[in-house]
Amino acid sequence: MPVTFTLPYTQGAGVGQGYFVAPDPLGVAGVVTITATAGNVELRITRYNAPSFIQPVAAGSTFSVGLDKIQTIGVFAVTAATGVVTLTTTVSAL
Repeated sequence: MPVTFTLPYTQGAGVGQGYFVAPDPLGVAGVVTITATAGNVELRITRYNAPSFIQPVAAGSTFSVGLDKIQTIGVFAVTAATGVVTLTTTVSAL
């Protein structure tokens, strides 16, 4: 069953904020989408036993990426910034 987590952010220039998203140490697979409503940011995703993913996102734009082994999702504000990050992943029923 697909589940979407929505994480709004408001950060000053030079501020980073991370969100732990994987209860399983091996991470989750999913699609991460960031919408930079105002300000320039860097999307930073750490992954289990895989390279970290870093993508600059300009103000007023949206970027999406599908990855596996996601452990944390971070937003680093290059300038004062607001926006929303979402993670869409699949959760199995117990």
